[in-house]
This record gives sequence, structure tokens and C-alpha cells, in this order.
Amino acid sequence: MKTLLFLFSLLVISSCQPSNKGVIVPDAIRKTFQKMHPNATSIHWIQEPSIFEAKFEDGAMQGAVSFNEAGEVVETEEVIEKEQLPHLDIIEDYIKTNYAGEAIRKCEKIVKKDSTIIYEVQITGKELVFDSQGTFLEEEPD
Repeated sequence: MKTLLFLFSLLVISSCQPSNKGVIVPDAIRKTFQKMHPNATSIHWIQEPSIFEAKFEDGAMQGAVSFNEAGEVVETEEVIEKEQLPHLDIIEDYIKTNYAGEAIRKCEKIVKKDSTIIYEVQITGKELVFDSQGTFLEEEPD
């Protein structure tokens, strides 16, 4: 009976923990994120080589912030509506011409460390990257 109670307790405790799959985020990075988004919920940390990324919701906004190991913001991402894309007509024409039958599924505005703004547009299995003028930059796997 004690073993069963112990196992049940572990299950309850583990279900209450954030699902960060063992990511240990340095305090300085966690504190910087909390200052940027004090009302963020559904925070999920991902660690890639030399990068810590927090995916989150903040009110109606969904986004992500990436930090380097020094705790500096490398880039921010915000999910946006396709109508918020600059030069939407140019982007849609590019997709129609180069990816016949595809439609925009999701869009993100990305601000890089140097303040450069790019836009990722998701279609089936791919993300297309455009600059602020609607110029195609590259294709990335989704």
C-alpha cells in the first residue's frame, strides 16, 4: 500500500511540473524573460546548442524569445495574422507562382538582435522567409 501511495504521489507531482523535459534554464535568462513577459503563461523552454528558447502565451499573443548563453536576446517571435504581413499581395503572388496550390497556414514576425525584421510564412511542410519588403529570402523545413 505504501508503494502504491508513493507511486501515486510521484505521478501527481510530475504532472504539476512544467513540461521542459529536463531543460535547466539559468536564473539570469529566466529573470530576463520574466521582466519581458511578466504575464506569460504556458511557458515551454527548449535548449538548442548555445540557445535557450521560451515559447509562451501572453494574453492573446503567442510567441517565443531566444537567448544566448550570456542571457542576451537573440530574437523574438510573434504569431501574427496573415493580414499583418507587409506586402501580403507580393507574398501571396510568390507562393502562388512557386508553390502552386499552397496557402498561408501560419505567420510569424521575427525581430533579430540587430533589429532586422523578417517574416516566416508556413505552408505545407515548409516555412518561407520574407523580408519587410516582401522579398523571398529562403525556404526552411517546417
